Amino acid sequence: MKRIARNLAALVALCALVTACSRDGRDMSAPSPDQTQSIAVVTTVAETVGTGFSITTPWADGGAIDAMFTCTGGSVSPSITFSNIAPDVVSLAVSLVDETAGSAMHWIVANIDVTQPTLSENAVPVGAIQAINVAGTTGYHAPCAPAGETHTFRLTGYGLPQQLDLPDGTDSTTLINAIELAALDTVSNTFVVAG
Repeated sequence: MKRIARNLAALVALCALVTACSRDGRDMSAPSPDQTQSIAVVTTVAETVGTGFSITTPWADGGAIDAMFTCTGGSVSPSITFSNIAPDVVSLAVSLVDETAGSAMHWIVANIDVTQPTLSENAVPVGAIQAINVAGTTGYHAPCAPAGETHTFRLTGYGLPQQLDLPDGTDSTTLINAIELAALDTVSNTFVVAG
């Protein structure tokens, strides 16, 4: 019984000590109507600005694309240059989708050699693979929009830690899933095509 009484007394003393430490007997006064400064401590974190994985394309992000790259022009695939590639990236990939038409896949290229990070106009690097596009063919299917409509297309570049072990002419779903699953870095921009 004495032990319980001592434990209870110690607990009461501890509670009193904690309560005493949490208040120092002073009350905060209410702010005056003309008080314009806060007394709150503001913590800031230095922002690190890096160069970041990027792609360069022949159009401004969100702008119109030259007709030569569309089905009404030359149906030429655009030149794309990757830059600021991380050291752990082994290969590069590109996808082009029509976001207005439910992400219809117009082009996927994978296994682009990281040491040659530019796709030349109307060409695919040796060793790269391409998927079957929305038209059922392998390679670039030039963007178009029906008459009176404007479609938004998204071109995305990917940095991968490996080459993908898939054949040329793989279906687009299989290839894009493999790319997105492996991607270490992604970057994209958009353009519009008017019909």
